[in-house]
Amino acid sequence: MLHLFRINVSGLENIPSPPYIIAANHQAWFDPAFIIPFFPEAPMVYTMAKRETVFNRAWKQRLLPLVGVFPISPHLGELDEAGLRTVYQILERGGVVLIFPEGRYSRGRALRPLKVGIGHFALQAGVPISPVAVRGTDALRPFSKIDVTIGPPIRPDPPAWWTVGQKVAQVVDNVQRAITAGLQRRRERRPRH
Repeated sequence: MLHLFRINVSGLENIPSPPYIIAANHQAWFDPAFIIPFFPEAPMVYTMAKRETVFNRAWKQRLLPLVGVFPISPHLGELDEAGLRTVYQILERGGVVLIFPEGRYSRGRALRPLKVGIGHFALQAGVPISPVAVRGTDALRPFSKIDVTIGPPIRPDPPAWWTVGQKVAQVVDNVQRAITAGLQRRRERRPRH
């Protein structure tokens, strides 16, 4: 498919080592097809997509996860806990997540204000952001020109509380494991009737 377009890619040398987040502008639904092929094949690039618009058909719900697309459903300012957990799990495994922080299509207009979640993800996971600018997908026709520019990675400076936050998370994880182990031992000792 890509051979039908005149694609100019610059900044490949700026791609950081995984794990990292790709943050791109969003002109049209097929933008991932013009971004993902220029990043290394491994690890797989996972893409966050709105449940209400992208996962709105049964066939999409079955097919899209197979190609690394996972749903997120922010609603009226509330967070989607399952979607957030997926992002952190992918990054923790050393993966790559593609996010469109505008939250919806700009369709060739100026860049929309970015959602702050991208900053939270990068800081909480301690990973760099690979900024990507895509031009030309808003008026896509065969042999049209598409520009993909990969900027230098943005490496968030972890705040002082970050190391404390990691230690807190480790303590909570240890407590959860201990309680789970205690519950399992209790079940094993319970006499059978």
